[in-house]
Amino acid sequence: MKIFEKTVFKPFVDGYYDVEDQLPEYTRHMAEEKFRAEEARKLEAFKSKDSFLEYRRRIRRLFLEAIGGLPEEKCPLKPESTGIIEKEKYRIEKITYQSLPDFYVTTLLYVPKGFSKPMPAVLFLCGHTEEAKAASIYQRVCIDLARNGFVVLAIDPPGQGELLQYWDSKISGSRVQWGIREHSYEGLQCTLAGSNVARYFIWNGIRGVDYLCTRSEVDPDRLAATGNSGGGTQTAYMMLMEDRLKAAAPCCYITSREAYIKTGQPHDAEQNIFGAIKNGINYDDYVCLFAPKPALIGAAAYDFFCIEGTLQSFKRAKMAYRLFDKEENVALTIGEHTHGFRDPIRRAVIRWFSKHLRGEEPRFTDEPFEIEKPSSLNVTRSGQLLGDKPNAKTIFDLNNEYLKSVKPPRTRIEDEDALRLYAANLRERLDRLLAFSPERIKIMPRVIREEEVDGLTYEKIFFFSEPGITLTSIMLYRSGLKGKSPAVLMLLEDGTNGIPKEEDTIRRLAEDGYRVFVLDVRGVGGVRTRAINNRMLHAQHGTFFKLCYDSFMLGTSLLAMRVYDVTRGLDYLNSREDVDPDGIALYARRKMAICGYLASVLDERIRSMHLEDMLISYENLVATKLYNELWNEEVVIHGFLKNFDLVDLLPAMHGRDYRLVNLRDGRGRIASRRCIERYWTSIVKDHYPIIDDLTERISRKP
Repeated sequence: MKIFEKTVFKPFVDGYYDVEDQLPEYTRHMAEEKFRAEEARKLEAFKSKDSFLEYRRRIRRLFLEAIGGLPEEKCPLKPESTGIIEKEKYRIEKITYQSLPDFYVTTLLYVPKGFSKPMPAVLFLCGHTEEAKAASIYQRVCIDLARNGFVVLAIDPPGQGELLQYWDSKISGSRVQWGIREHSYEGLQCTLAGSNVARYFIWNGIRGVDYLCTRSEVDPDRLAATGNSGGGTQTAYMMLMEDRLKAAAPCCYITSREAYIKTGQPHDAEQNIFGAIKNGINYDDYVCLFAPKPALIGAAAYDFFCIEGTLQSFKRAKMAYRLFDKEENVALTIGEHTHGFRDPIRRAVIRWFSKHLRGEEPRFTDEPFEIEKPSSLNVTRSGQLLGDKPNAKTIFDLNNEYLKSVKPPRTRIEDEDALRLYAANLRERLDRLLAFSPERIKIMPRVIREEEVDGLTYEKIFFFSEPGITLTSIMLYRSGLKGKSPAVLMLLEDGTNGIPKEEDTIRRLAEDGYRVFVLDVRGVGGVRTRAINNRMLHAQHGTFFKLCYDSFMLGTSLLAMRVYDVTRGLDYLNSREDVDPDGIALYARRKMAICGYLASVLDERIRSMHLEDMLISYENLVATKLYNELWNEEVVIHGFLKNFDLVDLLPAMHGRDYRLVNLRDGRGRIASRRCIERYWTSIVKDHYPIIDDLTERISRKP
């Protein structure tokens, strides 16, 4: 058997440790600590009205910071009516408005007939259905509300209904896929800019309230919002951000983070708020902080939004409303069914709004609902906003505008003193972004196998990076190599499982006298994480997507954790008597190249680095509308571009050797010379002239 086949770890770290669940368990353990802190904080906050109001201000501030704030100015709505459907008891108006300049919202306005005075109005927010406002289940809710004297504005969320953000007329569909796929695809780019795609959902809703207030049929003092699933999410956010709402009913959404994190199931990007678990922003807060205004939680007993968490959130909400002597203003209705805005929840919501906004009981009849075909409810001629208005803005455009407004200006570094100050400040900011644990446990390595094969010696090693996190590794070197030798820390996408593919490189390095140390950072190679849901491991909404977003909510990232693991690998190498601490190099490829690069910037024990196929620039990734999902959440740090881009870290490598081979653009292609010039060489020339010429440092090869 060849040596490179022997270096693959067998299951359970060759029988020593069960590591397949260590990463999910690690994030859950971190989360549990935050949940207990949240409980203690809320017990104090809910002791008096004053402390509660201060708590509300804190949560609102943290939420706004996490989503990147909201636009400061409101543009003219410029509403347009494209048609009316007349019914016996109501009419449906087809309306578009602009929530931001050239950023449109497609809506249906249900206006009851036979009412002479201004009526209460409901903002209806749609869940994850392809037809959105035209979905039959949502039509029923809107029609029933209209029958009971409510004006209803049903709006399409971005990525659904007539608002596909990646619409392509050539394929008559989304280039990405409607709904959660679009939300998370553009959500990644928003995360890099330090915002959240949710800010655009929320803003569309706020402007929807603005539109309702322009209508003569609407009483602006009697406004409410409701929605189911993703619409429940939007309703919850509106409860926190829109003070004009006088009642609300989030449905099939309110649970608890502690209950939901255990399911292994993902949420798409707008439902994951950065730092939410760290800062204690929980589902119940959206209801609690609405107090004392009437709030109804709609729940399904058999939902994937855990009913146990719903009950816990309702209990907390009662505590909040008790402070205002308004316990009767918060309620929970549970339908005995699976996920969905089914009849029991629909009727409960209408009863709630009728009681609190009309002061009467609703009128439910056996009269059948006149459900329209989705196409007949199209606001646009083509069925897609971008089909009618191809130059309209999308979230992609808005995020790039946002990034321009928040990214810092670059300084110019021309001398050694300025360089030292810049590098120190840069490392401090990067360290803050990565949020490493200050405690570093002593490494107790286990060398569980050592064997000589084909002129090379290999060692199988594992150690703990931190409590609960085992790292596996392979050390390879020329048999008979004596004394202190230089070492190469190698990071591969498949970790030690990828060693056979790197045979030529490893043999060459070994023959040159290096000890080659292939390290498995968490979730990779010998410590590979098992699937925790029914999607592919690295796919959008799969296991690593879920774990990445859990880490974002914890205020960190999987990338940060892996960079930490690399520094622990350096600790191990420096502990070995046969490694020259002044001769440690780093070799990394593809996604792991970013991990290696950040570690090299932070840790000067890496004396040289060789990176292949690394992403050229996060800004390039954000500027690439159809990017390659090779660059997924595993390489993302929230708000990275609010601080710097990858090229801006290069001054910290001054005085050390480095090679960048085949930098890759957002599409995953080898970057063109023009792309390299734009994102690296011109920036270095204009802002970091103290750095050596990059001509010999950056190369392209077939």
